Amino acid sequence: MANINNVTFKQIRAFVAVVRSRSFAEAAAQIHLSQPALSIAIKNLEEAVGGQLLTRTTRTFALTPEGDSF
Repeated sequence: MANINNVTFKQIRAFVAVVRSRSFAEAAAQIHLSQPALSIAIKNLEEAVGGQLLTRTTRTFALTPEGDSF
């Protein structure tokens, strides 16, 4: 079960930046994180909410229905 209390502002900020920019690299630059740190923040957010928010391939990503709701 999800524990929203474990979600940090950094994770939400990372998620919003990725969704708005449609790019992990651009989002990382916008919020002054390395791309690996951004990916970890998204991964930790997904673990905290208990589900996948983005589907990723090596070149693209898309919001899952859960990510769209979030």
